[in-house]
Amino acid sequence: MSEAEKDIQEAIWLNRSEITPQRMTCAELDLWWDRIDNPEALYVGEGVLVNSGAFDDMETSQAREEIVAWLEQRGVGRMKTTYKMRDWLISRQRYWGAPIPIIHCPEHGAVAVPDDQLPVILPEVEDFKPKGGATSALASATDWVNTTCPKCGKPAKRETDTMDGYACSSWYHLRYLDPFNDKQAWDPEVENHWGPVDFYNGADHAVAHLLYARFWQRFFYKLGLVSHPEPFKRMMYNAYILATDGTKMSKSRGNTIDPLEIMDSGYGADSLRVYEMFIAPYDLEAPWDTRGVPGAYRFLNRVWTLVQEYMDSDEKTLEKSDENEILVIANKTIKKVTADIEDEKFNTAVSAMMEAVNAYYKLKEKGLVGKSETWTFALEGLLQLLAPFAPHMTEELWQQLGRYDTIHIDHWPKWDDKYLQTDVMTIIVQVNGKLRAKLEVPKDSSEDEIKKQALENENVKVFVGDKKPTKVIYVLGRLVSIVIS
Repeated sequence: MSEAEKDIQEAIWLNRSEITPQRMTCAELDLWWDRIDNPEALYVGEGVLVNSGAFDDMETSQAREEIVAWLEQRGVGRMKTTYKMRDWLISRQRYWGAPIPIIHCPEHGAVAVPDDQLPVILPEVEDFKPKGGATSALASATDWVNTTCPKCGKPAKRETDTMDGYACSSWYHLRYLDPFNDKQAWDPEVENHWGPVDFYNGADHAVAHLLYARFWQRFFYKLGLVSHPEPFKRMMYNAYILATDGTKMSKSRGNTIDPLEIMDSGYGADSLRVYEMFIAPYDLEAPWDTRGVPGAYRFLNRVWTLVQEYMDSDEKTLEKSDENEILVIANKTIKKVTADIEDEKFNTAVSAMMEAVNAYYKLKEKGLVGKSETWTFALEGLLQLLAPFAPHMTEELWQQLGRYDTIHIDHWPKWDDKYLQTDVMTIIVQVNGKLRAKLEVPKDSSEDEIKKQALENENVKVFVGDKKPTKVIYVLGRLVSIVIS
């Protein structure tokens, strides 16, 4: 390799500024472009700056920020975000789609269809196949295509392209609010009452559909047709469930999960739904676990059994302390699940209901289950919380409990704050940063008393052994951290 070639290669790899295309011979330029045309020969990742003055030896990831700050200090540059948008081709050469209300006149060109002739209805056609050329299947519906110009009344032709699907989906959230209105697309008063939409779900739609829907909404807002400039209050991102090996599910790889097979195997749709919500936080990817659906199925069976045994039981008068224990479990669960659903923490909502069922089973084992207002409140509240996750089973149990309406409309339990106040607090005990115990201590316990209990805990002693703790740190109302060297 010649010296010139070595210089060029070094310039490519190190981004050196002194070797530029303007200073190369024809032979050197050929080599330069050969390298550029070969992606494997180029390094496009992060690196270290050279020949950059004060920024020499700085990582490029850091240098970008530093250079911009340097330019801003001297008033010769500033940070700016540039949005790159692609054009939206709104027309499609196909039959299925909203007709574009334009008539093409030889004399007046493109003329809008008059308001009193809207909407333009697609004709009934038997053959949807394209005929070739630059026209859609609609072009063969000559009786529909041939019309008259709204301006001069002379022969003209309708536009045969239809609108892209995004054109309708960009405003259908408004039509859903008033779907049976035959006078206008939506009543502004209805839109003002119900809009905007609470959640927009799905990051895979955010690049095109969400963007277009916002454009349309703002256009309508400027015309005074809607009450809010934004169509959606909140973007809710959902991650993907991966295959068991952690790779993305794909038909081509043959690693997809068929929901029908799971439902038909005896677990049912509710078990599948509960597991999908429980598998991981809604916005984090997680691999499919074949043990997950059976686990959700067992949880739902426990709920079913608990309700059935309650219905088969006799009337029972509970002690005040037992009644209070049930109400504490119920009210804490109601508050927790309600908050988790609002925050899209569906997995922890399911976990809270599982904990509540476990607590109810312990009371059942003590013989404390029986017909009473307290148990009715607890179990009906549990079913109402579970209904979004297991709609079929909860509806069945709701009816069995003697309720003749549906559990899914206008039923959500409310908690009472007085049952959320307890006289004890839970203290986490860590040894070298790892959880080793949980203490239930009175709220008025002193720091010394809590530290003493932590050190005397049998499980903590196993991990501390004969060593004397270097530090014992107490975080008020939360944890004790024991550090041993």
